[in-house]
Amino acid sequence: MLRIARIRSPVLRNLEITYAYSLLAAEMDTPEANWCTFATWASRQAGRTIRGEDAIGFIQEWLGQERSLLHPLESLGRWLLRRGLFDPTSRLGRVMKRMHTPFDAVELASDAVARGNLKVFEEIAPVFAGEPPSAPLLVEAFAAYEQGRLLYANLCIGLHEQTRLQPEISEALDAPYVTAEELGEMLCGTSRPRLAKVVGTLAQPIQRPLAELARQAITHSLMILALPDRRLFLGAHLPDPAPIPGDAKEFVARFEPAGTDNCGARDWSSLDERMHYISHLFRAFAADTKLAGPPFTPEQVKSFQAGVIPEGEL
Repeated sequence: MLRIARIRSPVLRNLEITYAYSLLAAEMDTPEANWCTFATWASRQAGRTIRGEDAIGFIQEWLGQERSLLHPLESLGRWLLRRGLFDPTSRLGRVMKRMHTPFDAVELASDAVARGNLKVFEEIAPVFAGEPPSAPLLVEAFAAYEQGRLLYANLCIGLHEQTRLQPEISEALDAPYVTAEELGEMLCGTSRPRLAKVVGTLAQPIQRPLAELARQAITHSLMILALPDRRLFLGAHLPDPAPIPGDAKEFVARFEPAGTDNCGARDWSSLDERMHYISHLFRAFAADTKLAGPPFTPEQVKSFQAGVIPEGEL
């Protein structure tokens, strides 16, 4: 665990975290999916945001039927992303960081997601590996695992995780909203604040739609979850979840809004909306055996453990 936490590259670290979750999930040997089972695929999805790949996916969907025109750009973009376009530890990433471009927001969101990915791993993975839990919700969760109360245990860890991630999620979603004055300072330098303010004001008609488009792309990336055989949009309802066991009913009810059973989240920055969706997710896919499959091929694992970002779908 400590070795993984010390990896400087957020891209390589995320791949190691994702793979570690899959190993921990298998070690738990629970009859249905445990928290690490779901964390494997959530971390894999976070990797796409950390590498910036979801931004290209959003542009493709935004262009609709014209996206075929973007194919050459997509290939170049994927090549740049895999070589660290938004990775501040890579040579390309350091160059990108010195430049101010419309991709600044994506870079900031990538950094926030990478920090959240590491924070959760450092707090929760060691407990699954055998260290005694200290956080109250983790203590409660592992007592529930020992009693065979799987859903309740998963929900306790889910609430701990989502509470701890709240700052990074808000930071990622707010990344595009750079003030007009800050934009002016970027263009004119802080030595001429009045001119910077004027330029920033003039740039607002351009900056606002760019910021909104960037926020849409970032929100899109945070509200997608790719599972082994399907891709979930977290704003859409998950039908037919498994029944709620008696011991978990009170917990689930805390996040069930009155008058609706639709679990689709409208605002992913809301902890209650995230937990409402997650409580449905844990029940809807608890018995899905495909989630226990490996997130990467053996060749990909060998590659990133050697410090090389693998080719292929990650």
